[in-house]
Order: sequence, then structure tokens, then C-alpha cells
Amino acid sequence: MIVDDFLATGEAMNGLIDLVGQAGGSVVGVVSAIEKGYQKGGDRLREKGYDVLSLAIIDKMDENGIVFRKQ
Repeated sequence: MIVDDFLATGEAMNGLIDLVGQAGGSVVGVVSAIEKGYQKGGDRLREKGYDVLSLAIIDKMDENGIVFRKQ
């Protein structure tokens, strides 16, 4: 299980997944406190078959505020 604070493009998670593989382990899931859904990193990890859980997913963020995805 890999746990991180933010999930944006997924590059940090991909690096961690690679490190786990190099160490002979396997990833059973990915957890993030906050996923920036508009940057699609979580979607790409899900497409690769990883079980991704985020405590909150932000769909939109701009000068008017933050829009969270209803889960």
C-alpha cells in the first residue's frame, strides 16, 4: 500500500510503484489524502489496474473556489 498526501499527475506514484517493484514487492493499493482529479493522475493509475482511494477529489480549482467531487 502506497500512501501520499497529494495525487496530481501520478508521476510520483509511478516512481514509488517502480521502486516497490525493484525491491521485489507488489503494490496492492494507492491512497492519497487529496486527489487533483482535473490532472487525471488517479484516472491513469486506475486504468493501469491499481486500486486508488482518495479521501477527497478536487474536480475544479480556480479564483472562485474549489469544487469537490461527490463520492
